[in-house]
Amino acid sequence: MIIQSVSRIAIPVLAALGLAQSPASQAQSVYPERPIRIVVPFVPGGVSDVIARQIGQKITEQTGKAIVVENRGGAGGRIGYEHGAKASPDGYTMVATDATYTMLPGIYGKLNWEHTDLTSVLLVAQMPFVITVKSGGPYGTLEQLVKGARETPGRITFGSSGNGAVNHLVTELFMRGAGITLQHVPYKGMGDAVLGLLSGQVELLVAALPTGLPHVKSGKMTALAVSSANRANAAPQIPTAREQGIDFVTNNWVGFTLPKGSPPEAYTWMRKATLAALAMPELRERIASMGAEMTILEGAPFDKMIRDETARWSGVIKAAGIRAD
Repeated sequence: MIIQSVSRIAIPVLAALGLAQSPASQAQSVYPERPIRIVVPFVPGGVSDVIARQIGQKITEQTGKAIVVENRGGAGGRIGYEHGAKASPDGYTMVATDATYTMLPGIYGKLNWEHTDLTSVLLVAQMPFVITVKSGGPYGTLEQLVKGARETPGRITFGSSGNGAVNHLVTELFMRGAGITLQHVPYKGMGDAVLGLLSGQVELLVAALPTGLPHVKSGKMTALAVSSANRANAAPQIPTAREQGIDFVTNNWVGFTLPKGSPPEAYTWMRKATLAALAMPELRERIASMGAEMTILEGAPFDKMIRDETARWSGVIKAAGIRAD
């Protein structure tokens, strides 16, 4: 699902949100009384981690309330999501979610948590995926890659950060749209997958734009297409797959959730604090420089996006016969 990005939040940053308080009003404000943690279900350095840290830092600067990021990586995000879903609903735990959140039910079939265990707060950013190859290789365009894959089904290899990982499933979606078959080579993480492409162990890697863009700019990777409906603002020179005749449109995204049953004041405070942080020009510029685009979606529309994406990825997983390791 593609959501149109929001170029500007029409909000007077702090005063209108009630976050720039006078000493008298601060004395009346009880929540939060201690640090709030953001659980990121992945190791440090990924898109969700970086965006959560950037937003958390701005919230701390604006409110004086400590926001601490806690990485809970492992099992492709399953461990971290379970930890967040089962956290005490006391308003002091928030969970950073991404596309993996909508893929895990289809991969595992049965989890120790459900989407209803987390209450959505805000979708904050989205970013396309980019189809990349090692520069100087035999495939300089998407047309050449697709032609080669059709002539030799299953010979061209693609890397991923693990079986059932986001970029594994996204590549399966690309194969379906292009009508091709590629050979999957799973690695133990995205860093290893990138090295696999750069060393020539695999010929193709579909990565989130913030992951692939630095290597494209350095000249080590060639970008064949992005997966968004329109060209990415951070890399307008890269054509979309759709404009090259391939039905491949999808995005990764980052959002925030709270454990079900968290106090209403926690939901309200985190929503307002996050919106205020996103209204800061320097944060918007930082997110854009990564290859992501600030996108605001909340309430019922955000919940619907999660349901729709869960159904979509369940179909991809079932058709591809993917099972968790």
